Amino acid sequence: MLAAVSALAYTVGNLLRVEAYLAYVLPLPIVLAALRSGPLAAFKTLTVAVLLLLILMGPVRAVTYLLVYGVLSLALGIAWAWRLPWAVSVPLGALARIGGYMAYIMLSSWVTNENLLMLMVTNVYSLLDQLSVVLGTTGSPPLLAVLVVLCSLLFVNGLMYVMLMHILYAIMLKGMGLKLHRLPRFAERLVGQIPEA
Repeated sequence: MLAAVSALAYTVGNLLRVEAYLAYVLPLPIVLAALRSGPLAAFKTLTVAVLLLLILMGPVRAVTYLLVYGVLSLALGIAWAWRLPWAVSVPLGALARIGGYMAYIMLSSWVTNENLLMLMVTNVYSLLDQLSVVLGTTGSPPLLAVLVVLCSLLFVNGLMYVMLMHILYAIMLKGMGLKLHRLPRFAERLVGQIPEA
């Protein structure tokens, strides 16, 4: 049931072009499966959702769902089922998001026959080059600096996204009668204001 909800939400979001607005909600069915029945149930839910998407939308969209949302939702579901603290689950989720997106970029590069990773590196190089002009320095930024800035930007983006997901899911799961373990103090204050289900 949760796999069908997940696949249907992704399909509808993709067809109506509202996938960006559903990005925080799409991992919820797999996370629910992990919290209710354990990590194995989450893995099975993800597998069935990907198979449903393979039938409904084809292999590219199924693999896209797996890489962009599936890897992250499985990592978060396992971390929360094992009751890991947020100091561990947030960086773990960020790394899962980065890994999934990098694999998605490689898949998209292969499908479109373009090197999208090189395009990202070129854009960061241009950003650093313009920044050096504003600061009044001369010379071009070295490739190592470009890669460090690119990885840092990806990691900060992943951390912010996953931290927001943690707060949002703590509120949503409390409304469903479930609870995340080991909330930080600021999150306890936010979630404490929400009435019980």
